[in-house]
Amino acid sequence: MMSAFLLFALSGMAEATVGSKQIKVDYNNIVIYADGKAVNLSAGQEPFLLNGVTYVPLRVAGEALKCNVNWQAETKTIQLTSGAAAEVGSLKAQLIAKDQEIANLKKQIEDLQKQPDKEDKNDLRDLEDELLDRFDELEDVAIEDIRLDGDEDDVEVEIEVDLGDYGDEWEDLRDKDIEDWLEDLVEYIQDELTKNTVIEGVVIDIDDDEELVEFNKDGKDDLEVDFNDEDYRGGSDNASEVEDNLLNKRYSVEDLEFRVTQVNYDKDDKEVDIHLDAEDDDCSVEWRYLRDRDIEDAVDSIGEDIAEEFEDENVRLDTVELYFYDEDGFELESFKYNV
Repeated sequence: MMSAFLLFALSGMAEATVGSKQIKVDYNNIVIYADGKAVNLSAGQEPFLLNGVTYVPLRVAGEALKCNVNWQAETKTIQLTSGAAAEVGSLKAQLIAKDQEIANLKKQIEDLQKQPDKEDKNDLRDLEDELLDRFDELEDVAIEDIRLDGDEDDVEVEIEVDLGDYGDEWEDLRDKDIEDWLEDLVEYIQDELTKNTVIEGVVIDIDDDEELVEFNKDGKDDLEVDFNDEDYRGGSDNASEVEDNLLNKRYSVEDLEFRVTQVNYDKDDKEVDIHLDAEDDDCSVEWRYLRDRDIEDAVDSIGEDIAEEFEDENVRLDTVELYFYDEDGFELESFKYNV
């Protein structure tokens, strides 16, 4: 702040008169401070006192306060422009420029972020063409199209077949044929992208617009396949037929004979429970003398045979539970065979 006051005849706007008058003023070595700093005064700029009022040259005071002082001789007017106002205007202009610069940078970032997406899409389009060249047939079933969507982290696969033309050929396929083909296709996709790529897909019949098969592979995990085409494979009629075929079928564990007396297939768990009753009257005694290795070999052989029965009828099976009973109906042991 200034130590001395700058006063005019009247505060605010005032009408001035024209004339001249002799006055007597006092000089007392008055010093002007602006924002804590002394203002340098040249000759003829020293403030003076008149009738108890301190008078300071307007230009000195204005420039000390960082104001622009302009004298208009024609109109005998003085224009004061606040330096702060000019500075604020300059700062506003700088802010506008910065805002525009930020907006431009954001646009550049968005464009750069979109670029990998475009590259991913182009890569997937190329991969689609490669897949259709390499996997254009599943045994005798023609593959109509293979579509990919996503990126190298997650990919959705849609495989199209036309069972209006290849219904019989599809029905002749074993589950394993489809699983092996999908395994090769998924492996090829991960080889082209990454081993950690998560893949989810479906096989669609474009004739009826129905999903026949669902499959997924989470990175390095095993491929999982689910069959939904009950009109062609894995239906309840096929499973019932396998159950009927297995009933009363005979199997042996070393010299002990057993007969299948109960078969229960669980479609949801893809599991079958097999009860085998002893045909020998001394089974409960002889079973104790069997070596574990001999029993395990027999269980593997029985489990494999049962799994083939289901596979021949295109019924999906993951697990076989075998329950052995002695001549009196008491359980000897139970085993699980993983297909």
